[in-house]
Amino acid sequence: MFYSKIEEIFSVPFNTSEWDYSQLTNPDEFQWKVGVTPFSNWQFIVGSWVTYFTIIASLELFMKSRQPFSLRIVSAAHNLFLCILSALMFGYGIFYYYERFQTRGAGECFCTSDESSLNGRLSYVTYIYYLSKFDELLDTVILALKKKPIIFLHWYHHAIVILMVWSWLEDGNMYAR
Repeated sequence: MFYSKIEEIFSVPFNTSEWDYSQLTNPDEFQWKVGVTPFSNWQFIVGSWVTYFTIIASLELFMKSRQPFSLRIVSAAHNLFLCILSALMFGYGIFYYYERFQTRGAGECFCTSDESSLNGRLSYVTYIYYLSKFDELLDTVILALKKKPIIFLHWYHHAIVILMVWSWLEDGNMYAR
């Protein structure tokens, strides 16, 4: 009885059964919806933070009495992947902004009241950018395994950028309602 009350107070409802993975296959039809778009729940972000901080703190403890790993190939491969992904997102973003500029004008590239412009390809690219922030958490894991110093700003930056990009998607969608 006591434990069920504690569990009820501290539990965070999180339902992934509503996630619609078909949104990931068609950028033209992409529409950000918290609880429907995969990984869009705020609970997922909080869970990622808890997992991230726990893993990094545990790795730093684990590595205290060990020699650093040499992860040059892993680090290079991870950075190459992120560079290629960033270049693709940049290229698509420029292309879609140029397309919007051609069809809607300069004003619509920076500020819009048109609900339809908050969905589709540009929002999809922003969503992929959001997902890439979770992959970037591996940077800290690599640093911990190499026994490199990890300052608070590094932890904070990786955690807060996820929330920041989530808010771009959510706030843009909120203003369209």
